[in-house]
Amino acid sequence: MLPDLQSRFVARLFANNAAVADSATDDALIRGGKLSPSKRLAIYRHNVFATLTGALRDLYPVTESILGAPFFSHLATQFICATPSPSGDLNMFGREWPDFLAACAKTDNLPYLHDVASLEWAWHMAFHAAESPRFQLSKLASVPSEQHATLRFTLHPSVLLIASPFPIVRIWEVNQPDYVDEVAINWEVPGDFALVARDDVEIKIHSISRANFEFLRAIQSDASFEMAAEKAFKVDVDFDLQGSLLAAIQSNVIVDVRLDA
Repeated sequence: MLPDLQSRFVARLFANNAAVADSATDDALIRGGKLSPSKRLAIYRHNVFATLTGALRDLYPVTESILGAPFFSHLATQFICATPSPSGDLNMFGREWPDFLAACAKTDNLPYLHDVASLEWAWHMAFHAAESPRFQLSKLASVPSEQHATLRFTLHPSVLLIASPFPIVRIWEVNQPDYVDEVAINWEVPGDFALVARDDVEIKIHSISRANFEFLRAIQSDASFEMAAEKAFKVDVDFDLQGSLLAAIQSNVIVDVRLDA
């Protein structure tokens, strides 16, 4: 009885059609009073949708800036109805928003929106990622040079890599509330390879070279140092392997190393 009642309540709460939401089918199961059952449910529904829309707005401020607040709220309502949260953790709500935007006919004129939203979700995930001690250079110094090829590095848990045919890092940058410089976007660039990572408490988003992207992505896939380097050199024969490795260590992108067993 209780599971059935809960399922019917949730179905009515998240009904996309207002007429369905206001149906009197289950009114007999709602306690009466000064307000009708439908009005009681409407208040509850309003509070739920306001909370979830606010959560989306906090997660995706750049997306809202691009869409405009009214259109963003309209799409948020459709998203909430179509994609009930699978988790009781509000921090996990909104994961499917980029895919929802990509599938939405109303945003066909904004083909970059999915990747921009994905970048925002990556920022959110980086913020909530686990902590990790910084890299200890003594570990690297203790490894004989003939074994360097078999080293396997570990990226910080916050690190996320996103490849896009659009300049998403620039789009993200010019839509920040404190941005005051030139807002022009060069749409002729071949695209972005974005690195999202948390250095101590600050989340940083960088546009990196494709070679560096492939190098870090290989490391993230647990490839050996030799294999990760090969991936980078296939893209750019002049890739600065030593410099990129040192920069990743200093910026807390790479946090550990081990020898391949």
